[in-house]
Amino acid sequence: SAVNAAEKTLKIELISKGETHQFWQAVKKGAEDQAKLMNAEIHFQGPANETMIDKQLEMLDAAIALKPDAIGYAALGTTESVSHLKAANTAGIPVYMFDTAASCPGALGKSSDCALGVAYTDSKAAGKLAARKMNAMLGRKGGKVLVVGHSQTNQTGIDRRDGFVNQIKKYKNITLLTVQYSEGGDALKAQEIVSAALVANPDLKGIYGTNEGVSIGAGQAFKAAKLKKGKVKLIGFDSGKQQMENIKSGLQSGAITQSPMGIGAKTVEALVNYVRDGITPKPLIDTGFYYYNKRNINTIQKSLVTFTNNSIKSIIL
Repeated sequence: SAVNAAEKTLKIELISKGETHQFWQAVKKGAEDQAKLMNAEIHFQGPANETMIDKQLEMLDAAIALKPDAIGYAALGTTESVSHLKAANTAGIPVYMFDTAASCPGALGKSSDCALGVAYTDSKAAGKLAARKMNAMLGRKGGKVLVVGHSQTNQTGIDRRDGFVNQIKKYKNITLLTVQYSEGGDALKAQEIVSAALVANPDLKGIYGTNEGVSIGAGQAFKAAKLKKGKVKLIGFDSGKQQMENIKSGLQSGAITQSPMGIGAKTVEALVNYVRDGITPKPLIDTGFYYYNKRNINTIQKSLVTFTNNSIKSIIL
């Protein structure tokens, strides 16, 4: 009952798409901080990399077997996970998704047998913003641009790619090279791809990497090639320590960051309010995104960790 739920510390299982990248550690931190405010405990886990769909589904099944008060889930297998999420619903365990939604049949919400909703970033819009920033940096001369994606199957990867590609194609001064992929955002693979691209295209002008690992790998390729900083513009994704250092040094031009702590916090907040007070969360909670570069990086760093009334303070730049 709601009364009993209010008296006890709620147990929440959070299954992410990964655990090693700093992005997921920030999601975890946001979830932990919110849980402390609401008398809840979280168990956060994810596979070693974002290609391990089967491993993640094993984690989801194990979480369901524990019969927690609620589950948060970031979908790697957007179609593969649906039957597993329905199993959680059958077991009476509410699920709220984060970062990426599974392809649940019908509308998300209280009546769904899949999930209550999802706390997410509008990845297509974020990719579109990255393309606009790239075009602005390249100016009238334009040139060749390469997209290095982290996934062809994960919906977030697809949307970040498509948002950029569809927008960049509108600029006649830019030549878009064939999109390449780095196996879940593996930095070493991304470094290999970018190193080869620099050799094959000495006139390459811009690179867009769709996640943290890709962006770091591209930066490593720049260092190995001893490129003059700024010769090839690099726009990445997320806000890990290494990317921020690369932007401050001028090695990387800029990046799109989500609000990872906000994603974690909003997921926990939605689940606790539902279990404890019966408050049905919104089916879509847009946690926002921002572009940052050397000029505004200090402001962005502050905004990502500033909370107001248990919510991320949004600073749009």
